[in-house]
Amino acid sequence: MSRYLLPLNRSPLEASLADAGQFNLDPTPLRWQADANRCPTEFLPWLAWARSVEGFDAASSEDRQRALIRQSIDIHKRKGTVAAVRDVFRVLGLGEVTIEQGRSGYRRDGTRTRTAFNKRGNRADAWAEYRVVCYSRLTVQQAAIGRQMLVDIAPARCHLFELDFSHAALTRNGLASRNGSYTRGST
Repeated sequence: MSRYLLPLNRSPLEASLADAGQFNLDPTPLRWQADANRCPTEFLPWLAWARSVEGFDAASSEDRQRALIRQSIDIHKRKGTVAAVRDVFRVLGLGEVTIEQGRSGYRRDGTRTRTAFNKRGNRADAWAEYRVVCYSRLTVQQAAIGRQMLVDIAPARCHLFELDFSHAALTRNGLASRNGSYTRGST
């Protein structure tokens, strides 16, 4: 077949080489390489690299890796937004989060509780700081993965103040042990 693609002034050697290099290959599996659902497992890291997927190594299972690859285009479209941070936390299995932005400008009127994050008055250095409040129990390793992922996803002008998971802190209910893999609230 490829012999007929050569120009009319082809030499006999060129025609013989075209015949010898003709392969009967089915190109269908090559199309599957770019599909996160049908890509073979051993090629998933390459597909993630090609799509610039953040947090791929942090995904704990193959299903979560495939989900990250599927959502990578949407995450890149919304990169630097609160919604992108929430989506990546969900896909990695780190649970639901709330992002609180800006540490200054709070008044003592009872609407906010005074914490290390909330600062009273207007301070020029605190507008770009934010914290992520997680509602599920995180290990120290998961918190480190979350911090690493936020460097890639969050806006470059913003600075992470803390990951706060005190809403799902380590309690004495037997679900987690005090062996150093959990902390009590924030990192």
